[in-house]
Amino acid sequence: MSTLIAASPLGLVARWSSRSQEQARRNAMAACTVLTARRHERLEVESFIAGYLARYETAAAAEPALAVPVRRVG
Repeated sequence: MSTLIAASPLGLVARWSSRSQEQARRNAMAACTVLTARRHERLEVESFIAGYLARYETAAAAEPALAVPVRRVG
């Protein structure tokens, strides 16, 4: 009797919904992995830029200011 129910349209729909939900979960886990990698990369870039700007500002503050503005001739 159970094979008769499995072959019926109701059984096919029940299996389809389970498979569909499992595939959706796999897709969500893959998307989560990609988003985590992107977030990690973004944080790494933000950290690099913050460090670079801090070094640039420190170097710019250490340079003496020019008394006379420089004009280019030409």
